Amino acid sequence: MQIELHASGLTLSDAIREHINRRVLYALSRLQGRIRRVAIHLSDINGPRGGIDKHCNVRVDLVEAPTTIIEESDKDVYVVLDRALARAGRTVSKRVERSHELLRFRQPWYGEGDLAQRQLRDRRRKLHVTRPYESD
Repeated sequence: MQIELHASGLTLSDAIREHINRRVLYALSRLQGRIRRVAIHLSDINGPRGGIDKHCNVRVDLVEAPTTIIEESDKDVYVVLDRALARAGRTVSKRVERSHELLRFRQPWYGEGDLAQRQLRDRRRKLHVTRPYESD
């Protein structure tokens, strides 16, 4: 898992870099094998004027699932990083879980013909997944 850091209008101190690495590993380490790259973009929108102006964009490129993009804003860099990375961890976990469920049901269903097809269709409805070529 590659971690890329980009900053615009902010200087990334060693403390912030260490905090980012620690939080990324905490939030995403258990999914490390399914993540190609994590790109974190920090920016200071208002400059020295203050206010809610620290913006964090976290992009997680996954191996077998869609890319996840999380955005957060706050007045403190550490708070915005913590929130964005926590959300990224939850979202990536859900996406990986869902893609795993879909892959599991792509395999041929060996059972009793119509009953097996109904069970598969019901399971897909529960996951809110429909295929365009299937009819009810």
